[in-house]
Parts: sequence; C-alpha cells; structure tokens
Amino acid sequence: MGQIAILWTSLLSWLLFVALFGHGVCVEVTVPSDPVMQQRGSSVELPCHYKTSVDQNFMLEWRFAPGSTLPDNGKQILYFTNNVLYKLGSQEKRLSLLQDTPKRGDASIRLDNVRASDAGTYICEVNNPPDFYGTGFGLIHFTVLMPPSAPVCKGPTSAPVGSDATLTCNSSEGVPAPIYSWTRLDSKNPLPLSNMVLNEQTGKLILRNLSLSFSGTYQCVASNEFGNESCKLSIDVTGTAQAGVVAGAVIGVILAILLLSAIVLYFLRRRKQQQQKKKKAASIYSGNEIREDATAPGIPEASLHERDSKSDSLLERLSSRPGSASTTKSRLNNFLV
Repeated sequence: MGQIAILWTSLLSWLLFVALFGHGVCVEVTVPSDPVMQQRGSSVELPCHYKTSVDQNFMLEWRFAPGSTLPDNGKQILYFTNNVLYKLGSQEKRLSLLQDTPKRGDASIRLDNVRASDAGTYICEVNNPPDFYGTGFGLIHFTVLMPPSAPVCKGPTSAPVGSDATLTCNSSEGVPAPIYSWTRLDSKNPLPLSNMVLNEQTGKLILRNLSLSFSGTYQCVASNEFGNESCKLSIDVTGTAQAGVVAGAVIGVILAILLLSAIVLYFLRRRKQQQQKKKKAASIYSGNEIREDATAPGIPEASLHERDSKSDSLLERLSSRPGSASTTKSRLNNFLV
C-alpha cells in the first residue's frame, strides 16, 4: 500500500506541473543555418535569439571551438548571470553583447577586428530554470575571408636540356582558397602548352622536355576575390642534355671494350708468331740430321782443332821437300790413321 501511495503522489505532482506550465515550459534558441562570413580586419555580428517563458535564474553562455575543433571541446568566451557579464580568453577585448541586458530575447554578440584565428564554431546556449525543455543552444559556423598571403616559389635553379622541371607555388593563407597562375616575365614568346602542365588549385607547374628557350624568370600569382600576391623563380637551362651524357658514357664503354680487344688480339698474334718461330727452328736443327762439321761423339772439339793444325803443318813440310810429292798423300794418310 505504501508503494502505491508514493506512485500516486508522483503522478499527481507531474499532472500539477503540466497544468501550471503546459507546453510553454521550454527554451528555444535560433541561430543562422548558413555559415557566417566576414573579411579579416572588419567587424562581424553573430546572431542568437531565444524564447523562454520566465526570466528567473536566466543564464547565457557563449563558447568557441577554433578551426575544426569539435563543438563539445569549445571553450567559454562569454558568460552572463545575475545581471553580470564575464568575458574570457584572447577575444575578450574585441567581444561585446549587442544588448547590454540579454533578457529580451536577443543574445547576439559582436566581434571586432576579425582575425584568421577567429574562424571556427561558436555555441550560443541559454539556460532558464525551470525551463528545461526545448532547444537550449545553437551552433554558428564562422569563416574569415582574407586575401592570399605571399606565396613561396620553389623549384630547380638549373636543369639540363631534355629534362623536366617542377615548380611549386603555395600560400599559407587565403579564403576562399586562392587560384594559382604561372607566367614567364622576360620573354615575349609564350611557352608551348604541350610542354606545360599546370594545376591551378595546388600551384604546381611541370615543364617537360626543356630546351634553351625555357631559361628565364617565372612568376606565380595567387589570387582570390579579396586580393592577390606573387613570387618569382629563375631557372637556367644548360646545353648539356642528359641523353648526351648517357650517350657519351656508352661511347666511352664501347671504346674501352675495343681497346681491350685490340690488346688481347695483339698478344694472341705475338704468341702465335713465337710458336711458329719455335717450330721453324726445330725443323732446321732436327736431331736426325748429320752436319758435315758436327763433332763426333766422345771427341773434344779442342782435340780436333789441334789435329787439323798438325795436318796442315805436315803437308807444308812434305811439299817443300824434293821428290816427296808422290808420297805425300800416302804419308799423310798414314799419319792420320
């Protein structure tokens, strides 16, 4: 019985609450559905309107989530409660309420001297107990419009004939995103479009199959509807092509191979000639031939010379005697024997 009594008491309380406040017990906050845009350096109003049934315990809060930060991670920049206004963060000196007392349905704020860092999501939240129902907050997406910052040009300062060169151009700031264009400053003749590849969104320029006419100073212009900035880059195309270097290296290798082959052929030919000479000498002085002036085996050559000299002197003595001519030959043969 006690539990049933408690349930009936709760139900009666809820019915009494509905009877007193009905459907008007809610907070409804209205903000722009489209992003708010303003140029850097100017002032911007961020609208926020609300409806509530009572003004007792009214509280207003503004939070800011910079860049792509999630709204749940936004930090408090303005707070109004008990008729007192509090401003926080780096924007406090540039931030103000459009209505000094934001209890009349207007909680809009004003931000002066807009900066690039002010871009992001702003959250307007109204609390008015006991109005706990309805949409108590709204999100405003704010974009800061600004001209492009001075771009940075990068690329090679020199390149050989026949090669490709890539030039880049980029601005760190610019909303909307800038469009990039490239031109050559010191020539009246435009570059052939077939040798150029340009990406206007990224600022990349590719020059293909460079020739000497591509040498010069190139300018990149970054622009949007709020302004433009530029940078320059010089490139010198040299007369030595990469293909020529490769061809020279190939020719050098071929010459080296030919020289090495000539040296090998020379040594092979010389060796063949030496072998032929050895064969010829072996055929002339063969061991099977008997020379007339060959020395008999076992007789020293000195003894033969001594014997020949004795024979010559003996012949001279015999021939000098009278009547000995007839017997000289026989004597000489006997002597030799």
